[in-house]
Amino acid sequence: MKLLAITTAMIAPLIGANIIGLQYKGVSIEYIDAHGIGKNITVEREIDPKCLYVPINNDMIWRGDYAGLEVPNECKSVFVTSVGQIQPAKIHPEVETYAELEILDFIEKMQKSSDMLLIDTRTEPWYIYRTIPGAINIPHTSISKSKIFPDDFRKALEILGVKGKPGEYNFSKAKTLALFCNGAWCGQSPSMIKALLILGYPAEKIKWYRGGIHDWLAMNMTSTRYRNRSKRK
Repeated sequence: MKLLAITTAMIAPLIGANIIGLQYKGVSIEYIDAHGIGKNITVEREIDPKCLYVPINNDMIWRGDYAGLEVPNECKSVFVTSVGQIQPAKIHPEVETYAELEILDFIEKMQKSSDMLLIDTRTEPWYIYRTIPGAINIPHTSISKSKIFPDDFRKALEILGVKGKPGEYNFSKAKTLALFCNGAWCGQSPSMIKALLILGYPAEKIKWYRGGIHDWLAMNMTSTRYRNRSKRK
């Protein structure tokens, strides 16, 4: 159910012109959740209607802990910021760095293409707890620690469309990937991307969502776990 009330007149100039309009229109997808159950969901920017009337000014946005006292609880989120190691904006000259709208566009195109995969590179408990709808789980260790997990490595290559054996891999059928992990401070997706590049995976077929789950939720995007909107004390 859409929470963001946007009039047709407001979004008409955007939709079709570029990917900005996707956050308002949403992308309807079918996906298999972490428990193997098929579901339908609309991936969109989910903002409580109360948030539409919050003035964008210094007192409201940047005061104290970045939210004024007058800002409704529905418009606030709390994130842990003192974890991980900040990653660079560009991980490789030929690997595109994506943000939320590019990922939303990728998800939409992925619905009509079996050659595109959105990959959550975190380990399974993270994936089951909450992820981006439509993402499949290939833990970074399946690729970056192939000698420790050889069976997972072989399975992962099969999913990615890679044929052959070490030193003779065939990437002609390799899928276009968009990889992410916990956030710009998370090293899991970078680790997997670097390992894929060492294998010879075409860099132009790898897209990196640097912001990951942290930025996805900060932008009020749909996730596979319902956002708790109860008021904080």
